[in-house]
Amino acid sequence: MPVASRSFSKGDEHRSSYVGLNDDDAALIKTLGFTAKRYPADAVIFSQGDDSDRVYVVESGWGCISHELPDGQRQILDFALTGDVVLSQSIGSGSIGTFVAQTELSLLAAPTKTLELAAMKSPHVLSFIVGALMRNGAVMAQHLANAGRRNALERTAHLLLELTARLQRVGAVDRNGFDCPLTQYDLADALGLTPIHVNRMLRELRERKFLEFRQGHVRLLDYRGLAKFAGFDGEYIKS
Repeated sequence: MPVASRSFSKGDEHRSSYVGLNDDDAALIKTLGFTAKRYPADAVIFSQGDDSDRVYVVESGWGCISHELPDGQRQILDFALTGDVVLSQSIGSGSIGTFVAQTELSLLAAPTKTLELAAMKSPHVLSFIVGALMRNGAVMAQHLANAGRRNALERTAHLLLELTARLQRVGAVDRNGFDCPLTQYDLADALGLTPIHVNRMLRELRERKFLEFRQGHVRLLDYRGLAKFAGFDGEYIKS
């Protein structure tokens, strides 16, 4: 499914990518062969099947990693948010997924071997990288549980709570919630639902007074109630 064109810049310029790193370590990352790159919305950073061996650190913006199916559909495996580390994951015939910018996206990019040098230079950088990759694995496990064991309403709630927790780490959530550029088509591709089904789930969450998702903004109305309903424990985001 092609990605619809969109623009989304509100609130995207302000985040610190390097949660837990001091200024010297953050600067170190930029001196070890990482190249700053900026992509417009809908740009493809790497495609499924590419013979690529690179690592990306998200400085700002939203991206998504998806697996493309032969019939043109896609399954979104994860969203790439500020502070995340994305590997191109070249295995055998090439990358197992496609990395696309959801919004304007600022990245630091380098060959994966640069990670070894960065880790040798600073234990804080090593901790940052290992923590980010551990979160990636934990997030993927939760997405698998969503698809296999949570019903449609629970998985919709769980994903939105997960995005909340991940954005809180980088100061992108305020008392009114957070800006979210995802369309119902994006959510459908992440949740394994149809866009119409997603619309119904969002309406039901609103009617239950758990949250509202309107005009690119998620507003949490009853965080505790929603977390209990979805069985959400955000500890896996804190690694």
